[in-house]
Amino acid sequence: MNSLVYYLCFFSQGGGFLFPDELPPDYYSPGLFLIKPNQNGEYPYSFSFDAMDNGKRVSLNLVRADEGNPRSTLYVVRTKHYGSFWFNLERVNPLLPYLGTRPQLENHRNFGVAITTDSVKLERVCHKFDFYFIGSTLREEDL
Repeated sequence: MNSLVYYLCFFSQGGGFLFPDELPPDYYSPGLFLIKPNQNGEYPYSFSFDAMDNGKRVSLNLVRADEGNPRSTLYVVRTKHYGSFWFNLERVNPLLPYLGTRPQLENHRNFGVAITTDSVKLERVCHKFDFYFIGSTLREEDL
C-alpha cells in the first residue's frame, strides 16, 4: 500500500479528526498534514505528498532523510524547481481518532503530524510561485 500524507482538520466538538468535507456546516478548523505509522508503530520510508504547482496537482515524495535510521523522524520533499522542504514527524495523542466515514481510516488513532522545519521558505515559495502542499483527502481516489 502506498503511504499517504492526509489533510485532516481537528474537530474539537468530537475530539478527533475529520476531512474538510466531513466537517459540520459553518465549522472552520485549520488543516494538518497527518500520516499513519506502520502496524509496528514506525514511520514508513516514504509517503506520497500531493501538492499544487501553478494550478496543477502533482504527487511528490516525502522521504526519510537518514535512510539508514528507521527511527529518524526527519523527512524531506525534493522538488525540481523550488528546492527541498524538510518536515519533522511528531506523534499525535492517540486519544484523538479519525471520526469520519472514509473506510481507509476508519477507527484509526495513531497519527503523526508532518511539521515543516522552515515555514518562512514554504510561505515564500507559495506566494511567489503558487506552489503549496495539499495532502490527500481520499476523495480523488473515488473519481
